[in-house]
Amino acid sequence: MISSESKKIREKTRGFFLFCALYLARALCYTFPVKKIPELNNLTPCDDIEALFSSACEEETDIERILFENLTLEGGSYPALTFRQCRFVGCHLSGCSLERAAFIDCVMEHCDLSNTRMTKGTLQRAWLSDCKLLGVTLAESFLLDAVFEACAARYGNFSSSKMRHVRFLSCDLTNAALSSCTLSSTAFDLCLLTHAELFQTSFSGMNLSDCDISGISISGNELRGARVSTDQAAMLGQLLAGVTIQELPTKS
Repeated sequence: MISSESKKIREKTRGFFLFCALYLARALCYTFPVKKIPELNNLTPCDDIEALFSSACEEETDIERILFENLTLEGGSYPALTFRQCRFVGCHLSGCSLERAAFIDCVMEHCDLSNTRMTKGTLQRAWLSDCKLLGVTLAESFLLDAVFEACAARYGNFSSSKMRHVRFLSCDLTNAALSSCTLSSTAFDLCLLTHAELFQTSFSGMNLSDCDISGISISGNELRGARVSTDQAAMLGQLLAGVTIQELPTKS
């Protein structure tokens, strides 16, 4: 027979371990970037994107639960728009000015935002997949729980942006500006960072060993504490004092 005292101790112990498990699960959720595409179903299709953007600017209203599919809007200024639970598929928004725009719980797939200006914008729980972002301006922006997957962002400007729980996966960031950024729990996986500007941005603790970082512009301390391959360390030479070198498995 188990005494009442033993039962109380067992219940307290079980409660303690349950608390620890929940705390750890919560910590892990806040450590790693979002990986799941937001589920956006039963959205209202948009027929006239220019009219909708203009009306939202005039009336200062949010654009919510709209499907933008195969629509074109090139040029034009639509500042401070807020999009909530919207999906963009195959849209062309190149050359638009969307400064201070906010995309919250939004998905963009196969879209062209080349040379689009989104300075001081917000991407929160946003997923961009196979998008063309050539010369896009996202400087001084706030990115939280955002994913860029297979995006071409050559010459993109992300300078002075704050990124938290952001993941760049198989992205082309050649000649991109990533200077003076604040990165927290941010990952670059299988990315091209060739000739990118990384001045005054700390990559400490990040694994860049599967990225191409040839020709990057740094002042010397940006990659301190980062993980790079032996070949990368040899290429960067004296600039990588203090970097942890990760030995990669040799191919048989």
